[in-house]
Amino acid sequence: MMTPEGTIYPTPPRPPLRAGRGRARYEEGWFGLSAKLRDHLLLTLWLVVTFKQFPMDELILYPLSLYFGYAFVRDIDELFPIVAKSWVLFLFPIWCTMSVLWGVNPGTIIKSAAQGFLTVMICYCVALRLERRDVLVSLVFAAGIFAIASLILPATGGKASRGVFASKNSMGLNMVILWTAALCVTLDYGQHRLIRLAAGILAACALALVFISNSATAVLLAFALMLVILLSKILEGRGLFHPAILMILTLGLSLSLIGASLVFSAANVDVIGLVLDEFGKDATLTGRTVLWGYAIEQIKEHPLLGVGHGGFWNPRDWTHVSRKIFIDFHKDFNASFTFHNAYLQTAVHQGLIGLGIAITAFFFSIWQVFAAMIRKCEMPQAFFVAIALMILARNMTEPGLMTPFALMTMVLYMGALIGVRERVYGPS
Repeated sequence: MMTPEGTIYPTPPRPPLRAGRGRARYEEGWFGLSAKLRDHLLLTLWLVVTFKQFPMDELILYPLSLYFGYAFVRDIDELFPIVAKSWVLFLFPIWCTMSVLWGVNPGTIIKSAAQGFLTVMICYCVALRLERRDVLVSLVFAAGIFAIASLILPATGGKASRGVFASKNSMGLNMVILWTAALCVTLDYGQHRLIRLAAGILAACALALVFISNSATAVLLAFALMLVILLSKILEGRGLFHPAILMILTLGLSLSLIGASLVFSAANVDVIGLVLDEFGKDATLTGRTVLWGYAIEQIKEHPLLGVGHGGFWNPRDWTHVSRKIFIDFHKDFNASFTFHNAYLQTAVHQGLIGLGIAITAFFFSIWQVFAAMIRKCEMPQAFFVAIALMILARNMTEPGLMTPFALMTMVLYMGALIGVRERVYGPS
């Protein structure tokens, strides 16, 4: 490089470019920030906005959605090899779009389908540049804000509220997410010490809030996922298929099953009933089994195609069965309601075909995060496995599997797509 005075200076070296995605990886972001740091900050902001709804959040949510949609188109050259190996994630939004042909609420269907496409596109944009540790830090920061607020602020949202959340189930499940993420960060020696210390404090806050929520699902999930994470920490550096590890797991599982069978055969103990009684639940899981019966009947009426998104819950129609459900469960007609089961909720609206497509995308993502865990057993990989297990458990009692912008589904997709990116371009 030559100056106007004629003095020659050496040209400063540039970062090495990786074939196929060098431009996207090293391009300059806003205000002198790197593109990776820019996307990290935008992901953090997205998680803060979507972790819990608050008034006027759409003023942030919609511009962010539009930006990520633009970013997907901008970086399509770098994203295309990843999309080619994970196109199954786009099938469900495509099916939702097609359901406008037979659905009873076309306007709602079009809006939901567009949001479904954006959901997947956002996950691709995140996976292009960020690593698993980046996603974990963003999630801990976002969830930590609401955990601290729940501890220091009075409860809002009526008698069912817990902390800043609308219900105990909502707070419990959200704090299990924070507990899992913060515990993984705390045990991750690859993270900065100050980040690990902050994560450890937030993990303690999250666990306390899980107990305050008094949610049976949340308490059981918190302990089950803790065992998964601790086991992953023991496996760290060894790999799941190490002979010693396989022997310990097989022996432990065998002894547990034998011991449980002996105890339950020798004593007439209703374990499920005892657990439900401890948390104030009845045999119908607070009416969930009744709702499941209604859902099954609705599926029988429209088995293959469903009624389209938003086509069932219309209590203002006094001839529709949903009105009876709202009355039986003492719900206001303006309230939102679900079947409290992700698979039944999806089958009612998108039919059994749509459910099959949703499950295909879901298990594709689960396979990717488990495969990444097998290749390299570390805390970031363990977190996404824990999220996959949490969604599997949650799907039986709560909706949200394919809901647009659903937090846990998006986090699972991000982990899966990071794994796909590593197979396409190699680890960073």
